[in-house]
Amino acid sequence: MMTKTLKNKWTESIAISLSVPVIGYAIDSSDPFFINYRFPWLILAPVLAGLRYGFVCGLTSAALLVSLVTSGFYLGWPGVSFFPEEMIIGLLVLTLISTEFRESSTRQIKLLDHEYNHLKVRMDKFSRSYQLIKDSHYRLEQHLASQAKSLRLSLDDLKKKVLTWENHKGEPLAGIGDSILKILGSYANVQMAGIYAVNEHRKMNPHPIASLGQPRTLLPSDPVVAEALKTGHVASIEMEKNGALPAVGALVAIPLVDVYERIWGVIVVNEMPLFAFQENTMDFLAVLGGKMGDLVKRRAEAHCDENDVGKIFESRLRRITDEIRYLKTSAVAIATVISSDEPQSELLAKFQAELRGVDEILIINDSWNRHVFLLLLPYTDEHGANEFLNRVGLSKSSAEVALDGPNGMAFGFRGGDIKVCTWVLDNKTSYEKVLLGMDRFCKNEFIHISIMANPNASISNFA
Repeated sequence: MMTKTLKNKWTESIAISLSVPVIGYAIDSSDPFFINYRFPWLILAPVLAGLRYGFVCGLTSAALLVSLVTSGFYLGWPGVSFFPEEMIIGLLVLTLISTEFRESSTRQIKLLDHEYNHLKVRMDKFSRSYQLIKDSHYRLEQHLASQAKSLRLSLDDLKKKVLTWENHKGEPLAGIGDSILKILGSYANVQMAGIYAVNEHRKMNPHPIASLGQPRTLLPSDPVVAEALKTGHVASIEMEKNGALPAVGALVAIPLVDVYERIWGVIVVNEMPLFAFQENTMDFLAVLGGKMGDLVKRRAEAHCDENDVGKIFESRLRRITDEIRYLKTSAVAIATVISSDEPQSELLAKFQAELRGVDEILIINDSWNRHVFLLLLPYTDEHGANEFLNRVGLSKSSAEVALDGPNGMAFGFRGGDIKVCTWVLDNKTSYEKVLLGMDRFCKNEFIHISIMANPNASISNFA
């Protein structure tokens, strides 16, 4: 194909060059090269050849015509009585100029064509990536849509199952191991794992209570498990230098530790994706292990702990302060004292309407029929707490009186029938000080609450 193109190019160039003298001979046989004309029409041939096919063809056409004129002058052809130097020089110069313009435009076209091809390749690559991402996003949507429950609802179901003490008396982890591993598999990308019971001396039973997939044989000397049992924190193996994960042994050990640092069990992960080995995933596993440890503790002590409201509140407060340290966030605790029955149901309805899934509320009545609402708002800062109080109609701007609260943030509403105090929790907050502050605030309101900062704490003097 290229040979045919070259052949046509040279044929057309020669034909154009010879056609001008032929036409000149037909018009005026005495001057076929238009030497005596005012305009040198001979120059059209190399200009046309150069503009069409480039420098080489244009220069060849000019050389052919100059050779014909030179030969005619030396051979004494009619019409070539003198050698037209001026015309020959002008023909060569104009040919060079015209072919240069043609070559310049050709280079620009090739450059644009190269850029177009480069952008086309990138566009094709982007289109393929886009289609892959679109398909992946669609599959993810389908996967999420097929999951009937969110993480919060799954934890709520686990809570109900954990607290069903009558079904599995004796072993705290009996009957719930599969549910725990199912949550990890669904929301933490765990592919292979086992859950092992741990006694009060932090000695682990080597036989799994439940398993996900086919977990590998657990060695008692496994350093990851030993580190988790020693510290009570999530332990993970370090990746190899090439960024790969080892094929044997435990990858991650997640202790189910309650707020009093009692380890009830350990989840040993043997297989999970490489991208999951990052700090935020480990923090999520630590928080999840803590929540599950608290649930197991409540199950183990369900026969004696079911009605101890003070201890339940303290454990939840301690768990939130632990999560703050892991997740580097903040939380807010709110105590609301209501002295009359009239606003109690109205305010409770507003609280329940505004609470999120992670928020918690405890309602306490004292022996004088006063009402105390204790709210815990995780992952909330002071601004968020103020917005929450604004939505329930307890904004600081509408407060009738500012009370001398334990942290200078107490306010009174409706003639003193409603009193509110808030505590902002961060990674430096001591839960003992918050409990003591709540105790002082409630005692100032003649509500006899005893929330002591110790494992045996309880709320007393309530009907």
